[in-house]
Amino acid sequence: MARKYYNLPPLTALAAFEVAARHGSFKEAASELNVTPGAVSHQIKALEQELGCTLFQRTAKGTLLTAEGRDLEQVLARSFRQIAAVVERLRAKETSVSVTVGATTAMAALWLMPRITRFWRNYPDLRVDQHASELEQGPAQPHLDLRIRYGKGVWPGEEAALLFHDEIMPFCSPAFAEKNPASSAQELAALPLIHLNSEVRDWTTWSAWFRELGYEGQIDRGLVVNNYMIALQVAEDGNGVCLGWDRLTRPLRDEGRLIALCDIRLPAPGSFYLTWPQDVEISAEARTLRDWLIAQGQAGERQAGEGPSETT
Repeated sequence: MARKYYNLPPLTALAAFEVAARHGSFKEAASELNVTPGAVSHQIKALEQELGCTLFQRTAKGTLLTAEGRDLEQVLARSFRQIAAVVERLRAKETSVSVTVGATTAMAALWLMPRITRFWRNYPDLRVDQHASELEQGPAQPHLDLRIRYGKGVWPGEEAALLFHDEIMPFCSPAFAEKNPASSAQELAALPLIHLNSEVRDWTTWSAWFRELGYEGQIDRGLVVNNYMIALQVAEDGNGVCLGWDRLTRPLRDEGRLIALCDIRLPAPGSFYLTWPQDVEISAEARTLRDWLIAQGQAGERQAGEGPSETT
């Protein structure tokens, strides 16, 4: 057997450990593997006995990787990513080469799709598949060649290149702005605000935005939605004010569907990055799209404003 040739523990135990380490939870690992938490615990205990070391530290708050566990998790995650990339290529039946790009629904709709349309003008034979999802990982996630992320630019196991920085400001419909003028944080805080409670935890909330401004008074509880595109739609319908990423929402403002309610703006705490696997060689087609998207994002960074004249 292969595992004996390579002097490995049972592969089922290694797989159970990798999933539990990735989630930081036996319960979530059991859900992904479609087994019971007890079965996951049994596999990991057996693995610890074979290796002669403790991989998880069990605490009242959950499970934490030990130093030995972190070492094993890193090499397993890297190896599984490499295996997955090869298997994905072997499974492909199409004669044409495709590249899959992941992004949140807002990024996919507002920034990525218009640029993919322009990309096809130059590379009409390269198929690009988009996967829009708010989830970072999970059993339903497909293999992604590239991914657009919002954050600080550092993600385990991934290379990252800056696309663009952004600013956050309040947006609403033109009709709402006409009826509800506001020029200060206090006036803005009293208006109906659209709050985002999303699975994407990196989005800046109204509370954080006002706190960064130095305003500590009451803010309107307003409406709560769980998706950024829905928040923009609610604002477009004239039902309140939402926080908007300046460059991300530019298409909606160019069409007159949303406008800035006032001139109050703050630099976004995160930026938008394009990422790809660190330990897996991506295809030549993925490299072509990667370099093109990076050029698109950085060309906008160099311009005072970003419009239809952006690099094609």
